Amino acid sequence: MTMRKIAFYSQKGGTGKTTSCLNIGGALAAMGRRVLIVDLDSNACASRTFDCIVGGGQSVAAALRGDASLAGVIRSLPVPNLWLAPGGTELRVLHVPGVVADPDRLDEAGVLRADVLALELAQLGDDAFDYILLDCPGGNPYMDQVALLACDEVIVPTGLSVYDLYGATPSLQFIALARQAQGNGRPRFLGFLPSGAGKAGVPPRLQEKLDSYNAPCFTPVRQSATLKTIAGMPEVGQRLIVLTRPDNPAAQSYLQIAREIEMGIEAAQAMMAALSNEGNAPTQISAGVEATAVGGEG
Repeated sequence: MTMRKIAFYSQKGGTGKTTSCLNIGGALAAMGRRVLIVDLDSNACASRTFDCIVGGGQSVAAALRGDASLAGVIRSLPVPNLWLAPGGTELRVLHVPGVVADPDRLDEAGVLRADVLALELAQLGDDAFDYILLDCPGGNPYMDQVALLACDEVIVPTGLSVYDLYGATPSLQFIALARQAQGNGRPRFLGFLPSGAGKAGVPPRLQEKLDSYNAPCFTPVRQSATLKTIAGMPEVGQRLIVLTRPDNPAAQSYLQIAREIEMGIEAAQAMMAALSNEGNAPTQISAGVEATAVGGEG
């Protein structure tokens, strides 16, 4: 399996980037995939979920500056097949001219180059992980650029109002600019990821707008109050709903999205529809392993 680098990216805050990144990462890990989560948010929400708050010399910021290797800051987590490169407050100021860093990583203006994460990921090697998931911040254009120049694919989480989708439009423009900068057809836009859906799914008005984009769209994440309460569980390994509440509708959504990432959206949705018609739709993560193995090695 070729390593895939996927950014969860949106310029708009509050779209569920971190929650989706962590739970989809957990679902892929439960399928036996080796998953690294890179926390690029200065608020370090992903890192806080795993009680992994570190000093600046041990965070992603140190690796981007060249003070440490990315491999050197990666932490194993109390979840099988899941690792974390912790974020930290220093990520907020890496773009400031004069930041102390390896001189080879600074441009002519003394600003840290935006391809520094791409350099670090290349040092890991193509077989270090099956997936590298980049949890992008909201409201930090520099770190967004760093992520988009380092990833192969992008998922854009969105809320369930038309205004949320309007907020996603600039994100698509920046993805296109990053594709021009990389010059290799990357990053590829995998699709929108709506979050907070009820039993009826995406509201009709939003669905019409999504259809007008003529863009891929993942299965919507079901709304669940458990997503908010589970983050406070005493044990770190219990804080991902996809692992501790696998029958929850939101957890089932994340599992299906993991299948869609592996197999492609249309193939995975067609497979689940066929299984549902036969009464054999998987309801646990373990049941998803065999299903994804059919076509998930692309």
